[in-house]
Amino acid sequence: MVFSSCYSYKTMDTGTSVISKGKKYKIITADNKNHKIWILKYGDTLIGRKSKSSGTLTKLAQEEVMVIKERKFSFLKTAGLPIILAGTALGILAITFGPDFDLDIDYMQN
Repeated sequence: MVFSSCYSYKTMDTGTSVISKGKKYKIITADNKNHKIWILKYGDTLIGRKSKSSGTLTKLAQEEVMVIKERKFSFLKTAGLPIILAGTALGILAITFGPDFDLDIDYMQN
């Protein structure tokens, strides 16, 4: 969870979904290889790059493509880590000091 991305990949219905140029997709080919690429061209041959602005071109024939997954922003993955860390810290404090922990405010003011 600590090293996970704020994005997740959702499987697309290739029959009805639109592949957009300039977006990042995870392509799974017939030989079971994963390709995370930024799409430059989509047609009979899919052309993309591993990096948005540079990198080696990846060319895949339409027949090789088995699954296309679109990258989506995940609010739960983004907000989940700070919430889990805060909850863990509070849990450790509660276990360490126990239910009898009492902070005497009057004593600290004198």
